[in-house]
Amino acid sequence: RIAATYKWIGAACMISMILSYTTFHMPPWVTCTLFVMRTSFTNSTNALTKSVLMDHVPKHERGKWSALESVNMFSWSGSAALGGVIVKLEGILFNFWFTMGIQLLSTIPLVLLFHKDQEQDGTTT
Repeated sequence: RIAATYKWIGAACMISMILSYTTFHMPPWVTCTLFVMRTSFTNSTNALTKSVLMDHVPKHERGKWSALESVNMFSWSGSAALGGVIVKLEGILFNFWFTMGIQLLSTIPLVLLFHKDQEQDGTTT
């Protein structure tokens, strides 16, 4: 649950960062601080997320999923290229909103896994 919560906090920091720049015209250090917080919250759960994934994958398939995770790390360069195209077409702020939306969507599988675990354990919190 902490992984999804941290990703949601990261998304909230992203929204705050956008609004601090566009609506509230805060000093640049505020926007930069929010960016560092967003990055910290969003990326701090990578190892935990991988551990949860491996807990839910049969042992004989873990190598395949670990390799897929490695490919996922290389996707950063592809997403940077896509981000450049989006910025050129729609602007930087649209790119930030789009990124935040994708990050929120990425928490859905985590939440479903946690819900499945609670049902199997017979716990509800």
